[in-house]
Amino acid sequence: MSSYEYEIQTLYGADVVPSSSLSRSATTRLTAAKRVLDQNYYEIEQYIDGELETNPVYICPEDSREDAGFEVLRLLHNYLSSLYSFNETIRVIFNQNTEQGVELTSGSFTPASGGTRSSFYGRKLSFLRGLRTDFQHGGFSCLSFEKVGELGTFAGYHVEFDSETFVQNSGLHDPERFLRYTNDNEQKYPLCFIEQFHTGPLQGFYGEVEEWFE
Repeated sequence: MSSYEYEIQTLYGADVVPSSSLSRSATTRLTAAKRVLDQNYYEIEQYIDGELETNPVYICPEDSREDAGFEVLRLLHNYLSSLYSFNETIRVIFNQNTEQGVELTSGSFTPASGGTRSSFYGRKLSFLRGLRTDFQHGGFSCLSFEKVGELGTFAGYHVEFDSETFVQNSGLHDPERFLRYTNDNEQKYPLCFIEQFHTGPLQGFYGEVEEWFE
């Protein structure tokens, strides 16, 4: 467990405090990054027919299952991209509002960093960072669409994650590091994981960041 009051301090690795208050422009950028992330989450939530938390199934006509699958991937990609941008916004604003030489790097939010190993937010984030990086390099190779039921010309599908494919085919350096802080059950349904992450660790981290900057 971290000994620091705020997780952003844990990500940096020291009990740092802001050297200046946020400008109006910085506040707007931070708020905008969070709103874009929220909007992409809501679009996933609206597209999924089942309960996102427990049964993230989407229903579509059998003859349009490919188009429906592509739409799920698009929404997932948008969320992960906006999550990356959200973290980058925090990183840049942190660096602009702390003493010279006190800087977060992009690596501060990856599981290879010491901060992530002790930051609850960073540990949960690591799986989603792995998905985003695989999407960039492996083209969604670790995901599959599994039919879970049908009614007439309609069928329901889950998006499932395959850790073995991710490790073997992602082409990432040490891909296991992205899986280190989640188990097979958490990883199996990425959309379910996103719901738990967005409504839990993400909201808590954002609230802490706002408080830390005040």
